[in-house]
Amino acid sequence: MKPFRIIGVLASAAVLFACAGSFQRMNHLKLGMTKQEVIQTVGAPDITSASGHVEYLKYRSNSGVFYTDEYYVRLLDGKVDAFGQQGDFNLPY
Repeated sequence: MKPFRIIGVLASAAVLFACAGSFQRMNHLKLGMTKQEVIQTVGAPDITSASGHVEYLKYRSNSGVFYTDEYYVRLLDGKVDAFGQQGDFNLPY
Protein backbone atom coordinates (compact mmCIF):
# COMPACT_ATOMS: atom_id res chain seq x y z
CA MET A 1 0.00 0.00 0.00
CA LYS A 2 2.88 2.34 0.76
CA PRO A 3 4.24 2.52 -2.86
CA PHE A 4 0.80 3.57 -4.13
CA ARG A 5 0.63 6.36 -1.56
CA ILE A 6 4.07 7.64 -2.56
CA ILE A 7 3.17 7.55 -6.25
CA GLY A 8 -0.07 9.42 -5.52
CA VAL A 9 1.71 12.13 -3.57
CA LEU A 10 4.36 12.56 -6.29
CA ALA A 11 1.74 12.73 -9.04
CA SER A 12 -0.26 15.32 -7.12
CA ALA A 13 2.83 17.44 -6.51
CA ALA A 14 3.77 17.28 -10.20
CA VAL A 15 0.31 18.50 -11.24
CA LEU A 16 0.38 21.37 -8.75
CA PHE A 17 3.82 22.55 -9.80
CA ALA A 18 2.96 22.27 -13.49
CA CYS A 19 -0.13 24.45 -13.03
CA ALA A 20 1.70 27.01 -10.93
CA GLY A 21 4.58 27.39 -13.37
CA SER A 22 2.75 27.13 -16.67
CA PHE A 23 1.57 30.72 -16.76
CA GLN A 24 4.34 32.55 -14.99
CA ARG A 25 5.31 33.82 -18.44
CA MET A 26 2.13 35.94 -18.32
CA ASN A 27 4.02 38.05 -15.77
CA HIS A 28 6.34 39.12 -18.59
CA LEU A 29 3.56 40.86 -20.50
CA LYS A 30 3.53 44.63 -20.60
CA LEU A 31 0.96 47.16 -21.69
CA GLY A 32 1.65 48.41 -25.20
CA MET A 33 3.14 45.16 -26.52
CA THR A 34 2.13 44.11 -30.02
CA LYS A 35 0.32 40.86 -30.78
CA GLN A 36 3.55 39.40 -32.18
CA GLU A 37 5.43 40.31 -28.97
CA VAL A 38 2.71 38.63 -26.89
CA ILE A 39 2.94 35.46 -28.96
CA GLN A 40 6.74 35.46 -28.66
CA THR A 41 6.46 35.91 -24.89
CA VAL A 42 3.51 33.66 -24.00
CA GLY A 43 3.00 31.48 -27.05
CA ALA A 44 0.14 31.08 -29.50
CA PRO A 45 -3.32 31.63 -27.99
CA ASP A 46 -5.83 28.81 -27.73
CA ILE A 47 -8.64 31.02 -29.02
CA THR A 48 -8.85 34.48 -30.56
CA SER A 49 -11.83 36.74 -31.06
CA ALA A 50 -12.24 40.29 -32.31
CA SER A 51 -14.78 43.05 -32.63
CA GLY A 52 -13.94 46.38 -34.21
CA HIS A 53 -10.58 47.62 -32.92
CA VAL A 54 -10.51 45.13 -30.01
CA GLU A 55 -9.01 41.63 -30.17
CA TYR A 56 -8.90 39.04 -27.38
CA LEU A 57 -6.31 36.30 -27.05
CA LYS A 58 -7.43 33.48 -24.76
CA TYR A 59 -4.96 31.14 -23.12
CA ARG A 60 -5.95 28.04 -21.15
CA SER A 61 -3.67 26.49 -18.59
CA ASN A 62 -4.04 22.75 -18.37
CA SER A 63 -2.72 19.87 -16.40
CA GLY A 64 -3.12 16.83 -18.57
CA VAL A 65 -6.78 16.40 -19.45
CA PHE A 66 -8.21 19.19 -17.28
CA TYR A 67 -8.17 22.93 -17.96
CA THR A 68 -7.52 24.84 -14.77
CA ASP A 69 -7.26 28.56 -15.55
CA GLU A 70 -8.08 30.91 -18.38
CA TYR A 71 -6.01 33.99 -19.12
CA TYR A 72 -6.89 36.79 -21.52
CA VAL A 73 -4.95 39.43 -23.36
CA ARG A 74 -6.95 42.35 -24.77
CA LEU A 75 -5.46 44.20 -27.71
CA LEU A 76 -6.78 47.64 -28.65
CA ASP A 77 -5.65 48.82 -32.08
CA GLY A 78 -3.03 46.05 -32.09
CA LYS A 79 -1.46 46.88 -28.70
CA VAL A 80 -2.00 45.24 -25.29
CA ASP A 81 -4.23 47.40 -23.12
CA ALA A 82 -5.19 44.75 -20.52
CA PHE A 83 -4.39 41.18 -19.51
CA GLY A 84 -5.29 38.79 -16.71
CA GLN A 85 -7.77 36.13 -15.67
CA GLN A 86 -11.49 36.16 -16.42
CA GLY A 87 -13.15 38.93 -14.43
CA ASP A 88 -9.95 40.96 -13.97
CA PHE A 89 -10.95 43.68 -16.43
CA ASN A 90 -14.64 43.29 -17.32
CA LEU A 91 -14.36 40.92 -20.26
CA PRO A 92 -17.62 40.44 -22.15
CA TYR A 93 -17.40 36.63 -21.67
